[in-house]
Amino acid sequence: MFKKIKIQFAIIVLITLAYSCVSDEGNYNYTDINTINVTGLEENYTVYTGEHLKLTPHLNPTKDDGSNPDRYSFEWFAVTTVAKNKIATTKDFDDLIKLPPAKYSVYYFVKDLVTGVTWQAKPFTLNVITSIYEGWLIIGEADGKPRLDMVSIIPGVATPRVINDVLDASGSALKLGGKAVDVECFGTALSTSTAYGIYITSTETGTARIDPDSFGWVQSQNMAYETIGGSFETNFGVDFMKSASPGENIIYSKGNIYSYYRAGQVKYGLPQNILDTETKTFFAAPFIAENQGVNGTPVFFDKDLRRFVRYNLYKGNCSAMPPVTGSETVLDWNNTNCDLVFMTTSAYNSLENFAVLKNISTGKYYLLRFNKALTQTYYKEILNAPDIDKATKFAVSPDAGYLFYSVGGKLYEYDNGIQSAKLMIDRGSEEITYLDFNARSKTFAKKLIVGSYNGTLGKLELYTVPPVNGDLVLDNTYSGLCKIVDVTYRAR
Repeated sequence: MFKKIKIQFAIIVLITLAYSCVSDEGNYNYTDINTINVTGLEENYTVYTGEHLKLTPHLNPTKDDGSNPDRYSFEWFAVTTVAKNKIATTKDFDDLIKLPPAKYSVYYFVKDLVTGVTWQAKPFTLNVITSIYEGWLIIGEADGKPRLDMVSIIPGVATPRVINDVLDASGSALKLGGKAVDVECFGTALSTSTAYGIYITSTETGTARIDPDSFGWVQSQNMAYETIGGSFETNFGVDFMKSASPGENIIYSKGNIYSYYRAGQVKYGLPQNILDTETKTFFAAPFIAENQGVNGTPVFFDKDLRRFVRYNLYKGNCSAMPPVTGSETVLDWNNTNCDLVFMTTSAYNSLENFAVLKNISTGKYYLLRFNKALTQTYYKEILNAPDIDKATKFAVSPDAGYLFYSVGGKLYEYDNGIQSAKLMIDRGSEEITYLDFNARSKTFAKKLIVGSYNGTLGKLELYTVPPVNGDLVLDNTYSGLCKIVDVTYRAR
């Protein structure tokens, strides 16, 4: 009986509610709320990584007198199947695109803080294309801080793009600190993979290897993690690198030299600047003649004993140079009585090595050339070379074997055949901060690379070097850069 009464009561309640709804229909006053109808956005956009993009959507509110400028909040999301990135919280998007290359669906949300309702615009497609495919990487100083710039060369695009602070523009996690030191690229960076190596060095962060396509970075990509048994400190940094082949590298750091050889699975380990007949390392001068690396004989210079030494990559140590009798045209390798001012391996004459030396007794400067077999091909005093004692940068032409050197804003070309230098560039108060040729820069391998600084901005120039001491021919100029410290080429 109790159960029957409960059922009857429930039916009565339902009937009453239904009747009330029917009888009250039309008795309420409904008020439309403020609605948002976003316009002004296209269906598709295509941009390069690091490129500036400005989007100005129109909200078109139905009930807003504009008296409250803070009525709305905004969110922009760029979404792929694997990632969701919040890219802005402002009404307009007005920023650099720091997303990895991909196709994104972009969602724009507007929240009315008065009604609490969030409105969504129709999603649009954002195609992000890499702007860091290939080109010149330039490390230097800007506003007292280290910075990596890039002259980006994109296939099918006629004009290269200058990208300032390319690490930030590409969204890289690597933040440089201290002073700019070095940037280098070489083919096979790791003994365990075929990874292309892009290495960036600043004094505080040490030497870091960034992803060759995205420029991404994590701590384990520092050079300290590419050693045998953790031989380096976490923030270990090189002064410079020399790579004779894609899977081979020799690095210099604070008087010590280390090597890596992928074919032999040899990682960086103990210092290599030690003779096979001695027990202590010597302080190496900051120059390396890679001399074809494992296919030749790399050469170092003992700064303390002022002697050249030859390096054996397989053995991991050095040995004395072949004995020669010193004369006016032959240098005694093992007793030079000279300081080494400059040394490099040039493509000239089927890979010759050039060294500039200063005799500590006479103060005179000499040019030494030697080949892969360590046979001296030239040794004479450098004559008629203005201010060579003040030179800060050197480079050797791969075609004619001219020795270039810079003093302040002046650039000289020394022809060892006639033992005389010619003034090629005079920039007045500007400073030439970088000078080199880059053998791995494809079509630019024979171009003289000159980096200069006018007190505010840096500039990179590429020159053709004519024969017979002809005037330099300017081919390319890239302005608006940092104060250039080092340059390399990111090849494909």
